[in-house]
Amino acid sequence: MSTAPAGRILAIDTASDAISLAIELDGALFAEHRWQVESTVSRELLGQVDAFLDRTGVPRGSLAALVICVGPGGYGGLRAGIATAQGMALALDLPLAGVSRLEADAWPQLLTAQAGRAVVAVHDARRAGVAWGAFVRPSDGAAPEVLAAPSITTLDECVRDAPAAAIWCGELIEELLAARQDHNREGDETRDISESTRAAAMLELARAHQAYGDPAAVDAAYLRQPHITRPK
Repeated sequence: MSTAPAGRILAIDTASDAISLAIELDGALFAEHRWQVESTVSRELLGQVDAFLDRTGVPRGSLAALVICVGPGGYGGLRAGIATAQGMALALDLPLAGVSRLEADAWPQLLTAQAGRAVVAVHDARRAGVAWGAFVRPSDGAAPEVLAAPSITTLDECVRDAPAAAIWCGELIEELLAARQDHNREGDETRDISESTRAAAMLELARAHQAYGDPAAVDAAYLRQPHITRPK
């Protein structure tokens, strides 16, 4: 892994149906874009990326690196996003960084949280349960430390095992909120991230972790192996 190159860096987030793109220039956010998928990520992504680059006056050849969200999230969207980012990186001979969805959701909350306070990011994994992880930002402002490694558990296990007096963010479904009340978790706080752009946080995390490297080494972070029906 290596530090972020100077210049323009494009981040692509396809972990959910709310896709986001962001560009940073020499470490500062330059532009961002978000849209809701209408058909499939594989059909829409490249066209949206090209339109975004054209609109912001950023030729593909001027990019210095790429960042991609590696999940957890929907199988099809993640695979399409990672494949697109890898293809662009290999074609343009650029380094690629993979960033966790849960850490990216937690990052904006960690920036404003008191030092040492935990942030729990949650993703609704549907029938599989809840994907979640807990993070804390050290007082020296470095990259987040992992308090609870990303995993998929039941709602009850998530609430039981999460750090006390935490900030909760992400896909906070009603059942999770009810489970928190049942456990009398005093000091917890909930923050809405529905309007945030995950791709912008991914750029900051890739820089903080010095996560740029070989595009072929980046893969989806499945907390459980996806169920794929065998072709007939």
